[in-house]
Amino acid sequence: MASTKCTRYSLYWEETECLSYYEMLSLHEIFEIVGSQLTETDVEVLSFLLDEAYPGKHPLDPEGWTDELPPGPDGSSQGNSPCPRLLKTWRRIQPQNEPCPITGRHRPKSGVELLLELERRGYLSEGNLKPLLQLLRILTRHDVLPFVAQKKRRTEREKIEYQAVDTSGDTQFSSNTDIPSLENTQDHQWRAGTGSSMTTTTPVRQKRGRGYHWSRKSRGKPEIQPQPTPNKVTCDVRLRVRAEYSEHESALRGGVSSDKPQPLERQFELFSRASVLLRTRDLGSIVCDIKFSELANLDAFWADYLSGALLEALKGVFITDSLKRAAGQEGVRLLVSVDQDDYEEGRKVLLRGQTHNGTNWGTQSLP
Repeated sequence: MASTKCTRYSLYWEETECLSYYEMLSLHEIFEIVGSQLTETDVEVLSFLLDEAYPGKHPLDPEGWTDELPPGPDGSSQGNSPCPRLLKTWRRIQPQNEPCPITGRHRPKSGVELLLELERRGYLSEGNLKPLLQLLRILTRHDVLPFVAQKKRRTEREKIEYQAVDTSGDTQFSSNTDIPSLENTQDHQWRAGTGSSMTTTTPVRQKRGRGYHWSRKSRGKPEIQPQPTPNKVTCDVRLRVRAEYSEHESALRGGVSSDKPQPLERQFELFSRASVLLRTRDLGSIVCDIKFSELANLDAFWADYLSGALLEALKGVFITDSLKRAAGQEGVRLLVSVDQDDYEEGRKVLLRGQTHNGTNWGTQSLP
């Protein structure tokens, strides 16, 4: 008797399917996006700060060979600890100055490799991206900060169809229907200080005949109610523009040093001095709010930002000849950042405004 196989449906999703369903990014996908935005100079500066602030353990250190487990119910440590004899031998032969010589360290060659090294040392994880944000702020790469997020960035505009508002008879108004123009309104005069729905007809001139005075009655014309001007809905999108030097490595290596004997004090002093030096090399920044009232203009602005066309257009405005002369031999670059949250919130506001105005037009046109 042939055995019958029952089809089983897995109750668990694959990680990639789950992330795709919720439009989320994995940690390594974030590394690829952020790492592709980092320049070669950024990688060199971050590598320098990585060795000073996040030193890695020596590959022969026995403490790195065992997994750290949470303590047991009685408070005792769990897991297999290294052999005491091995630890004693390592403490006797380990390097005294640095945990790992600089000449033997591996220098990351790309931004992705640098971020993977941070993850390997245990400073980055899916639940802790603060060290990466801190390093980007030290580099003044505020334009890369929005990319450090697990939510996917939307690059295509959504297609939204508006249903036609059914009015009296066969008349239909939708978002693409032209509003009927106001014609033959010479016989109407608006009252001052009243609403748009209150009108009065002008008196018709009386023509004098030969024998008797007679008045020509005005023909009955349907009064066309003008459509009320809808309240214009606007949204604000914050734009940040910063100009800075293209290369910081030589300035950091020549101006960042510490003579503190304690490693922790030396790390804090290096961070503070690097932050002060990078602030002094800041060539200026501008933060402004751009107001949009049309959804098409907002989508076009966001598409230009993602494609880099906005950055190229702003270079000719901000990087002037006087700024180049002030920078001297060093190169100047421009950083542009637009908040994705402002774009998404503004898009919702404009969509609600369009829907509300379309509904009002259909209501006003009813007899």
